[in-house]
Amino acid sequence: MKITRIETILIGAPTPGCGLLSNRNYFVIKLHTDEGIYGLGEATVESHDDSLLGVLKDLEDLIVGWDPRQVSRLVQHLLHKRFWKGGVLKASIISGVELACWDIIGKDANKPVYELLGGAVRDKIRVYANGWTGGATDPAVIRDKAQETLEAGYRAFKFSIAIAGWPLHDRELVRKIDNATATVREAIGPDAPLCFDGHGRYDSKLALQVAEVLENYDVMFFEEPVQPENEEGMAEVAAKCRLPIASGERLTRPQEFRRLFEKRAIAVAQPDLAHCHGLNEGIKVAHIAESFDGFVAPHCPMSPLLLAISLHLDAIAPNFLIQERLYQPDWRGDILNVPMKVKDGFLELPTGAGWGVELNEELIARHPRIVAGSPSLIRADGAIADW
Repeated sequence: MKITRIETILIGAPTPGCGLLSNRNYFVIKLHTDEGIYGLGEATVESHDDSLLGVLKDLEDLIVGWDPRQVSRLVQHLLHKRFWKGGVLKASIISGVELACWDIIGKDANKPVYELLGGAVRDKIRVYANGWTGGATDPAVIRDKAQETLEAGYRAFKFSIAIAGWPLHDRELVRKIDNATATVREAIGPDAPLCFDGHGRYDSKLALQVAEVLENYDVMFFEEPVQPENEEGMAEVAAKCRLPIASGERLTRPQEFRRLFEKRAIAVAQPDLAHCHGLNEGIKVAHIAESFDGFVAPHCPMSPLLLAISLHLDAIAPNFLIQERLYQPDWRGDILNVPMKVKDGFLELPTGAGWGVELNEELIARHPRIVAGSPSLIRADGAIADW
């Protein structure tokens, strides 16, 4: 079997809400083979679509003609053959190709991918909703959104407050986070898992002030309290607060996760299978986490395709914690032929061959590529802050 053609599918997916969430194009890679089997992968990187297309063009000659069943060897060729191992853009293209190869392998064997990796260790997958607030900060809106999300079947939640805070000390920002967290906790009840995403907006000193507030609301984990490359700062936050720390969506290599665990900077690894060089590397991250008594909770605010793919890692990892799922009550939730329906906080395992899903071609044809972008957070002095 040989890869004969690479097809890219960009699905324009504006995000509803108050403008504090990013619009994106779902970047799908479809590999065609000479045996008529094709595979789907995802390589979405918000606002970098042309860059992704350029990277894929640069690597195309290494991909076409390859046997997709030799997926591990193909990844090594793509990593090492052009000298520059690359950052998140190259890693994401490699991820999309690797994931598409696994879909082909599963379809060729007529089995779900997780069955080719030792089989599932659980019957269903626990999920949490992200993006459900639409970026809202008004308590009344948050309460309404929480009720809507509960009615959609979710029992665990993550949220974030996109505010351009001052470094080191910002009591107004901390107070707003306190009020919002109190509102969310009241709305979802005392027992629902609740996670907070810092999105790398804080330095370690401000993150500790935020953590002190979050501790009052029994938060499950504090995600990206500082920028992920600030390993010492993250370790400081982890050492001085009672909350488990999670990170990993911007990391692309297992070594980066290992360093965070060695520093006891995180308890939860969040590999994104569209960024970390694919499924095999995501499995390595899960093993690294397990060796430090840590957990894996794959990052996935992307399309339902990447969600379906992530379920295969969730199925096989003994130390799986919980799966992120972007709340998509509109057409975005229908781009697959198999609906990803949350029932009482869980998703069912896919049962079809490969990833077990296909694209709804008719629907996505109605949503062509858009001009994507992320919001900007500007401080009162005009300086830009991390979004």
